[in-house]
Amino acid sequence: MIYRLLGNTGMKVSVIGFGTSLNSTRAAQELTTQESVKKAFGYGINFFDTGENYGNGEAERQLGNALKALNTSREDYIVSTKLFFGDNRKPIGVNNTGLSRKHIRDGLKRSLQRLQLDYADVVFAHRFDHETTLEEVATTFTELIKQGYINYWGTSEWSAANIFELREVCAEKGLIKPVVEQPQYNMFVREKFESEYARLFDVHKMGSTIWSPLCGGLLTGKYNDGVVPQGARFDVFNNRLQRARWESFFSEQQKLQRIQTLKGLEELAKELGMTQAQLAMAWTIANKDVSTAITGCSRPSQLDEIVESVKHVNKITREINERIDKILGNVPDQAINEKNEKQFIRRR
Repeated sequence: MIYRLLGNTGMKVSVIGFGTSLNSTRAAQELTTQESVKKAFGYGINFFDTGENYGNGEAERQLGNALKALNTSREDYIVSTKLFFGDNRKPIGVNNTGLSRKHIRDGLKRSLQRLQLDYADVVFAHRFDHETTLEEVATTFTELIKQGYINYWGTSEWSAANIFELREVCAEKGLIKPVVEQPQYNMFVREKFESEYARLFDVHKMGSTIWSPLCGGLLTGKYNDGVVPQGARFDVFNNRLQRARWESFFSEQQKLQRIQTLKGLEELAKELGMTQAQLAMAWTIANKDVSTAITGCSRPSQLDEIVESVKHVNKITREINERIDKILGNVPDQAINEKNEKQFIRRR
């Protein structure tokens, strides 16, 4: 396993993290969660991510049980959770969501109870709250850090502009700044990470705990023919959100081009002696701005292939990266790169 500092903190996170957003949200998944967490920890994964809204709190509960079953020191693992959407308790009150001081404090208390922890290592403001002042948000997280309930705090899916404004408020008011952002980042979704956030990483040394490094499974090779195989994620989780996600990548206008791209990645992966999923993961973590790439699994055995990606990172050379860029055809706008005063794609 490779370990990296989380931004400018002294805390080291495994470059591959374990997430609970999909496969720990129902009671029937409890055993799978315990087996997966145990296997992940055995591979050297020390970063475990969840959220108050994942399964309406069920994911936090399952992760807490799984970590307790490891019977190891609290120093050996890192836990992050997220606050904003609430845990959907009935009835849903007007203060059960958002980033008010009330919800952050009440929500964190419930999260820690489900996780069976005295503190969380990182807590994310899961979305930007247009109704709560940045001073209130930052003041609350600062208080929780000083009171020992969390070690660090961050943002998730905030715009760079909002993060810059937040950091200015923290500097002006003497509050503790966020140290990490959790955005989506993968071969198909890269503009925001490589362009918009560039100065946050390069100048302000923020860390990142990226989600969906395999783009919801689209980069694993299962969908290279443009159809959904039985039992795959887009078959099992056939809801409105997943259908919209599928259509965003495989609409009739872009389906043929997407298939061509996926098969191009498949051929390159074979040439390099790895699976397509390993190529996608290795490409992601080869970017030094990625502190950890969060992945999940519907069965523990899937972790074998993903963790093996670490051994292939050095194969993502400048030449290979250029070939990948040519296959993908989606290198972020160089004009934006120049405007932000840096070369964004920093790879081995």
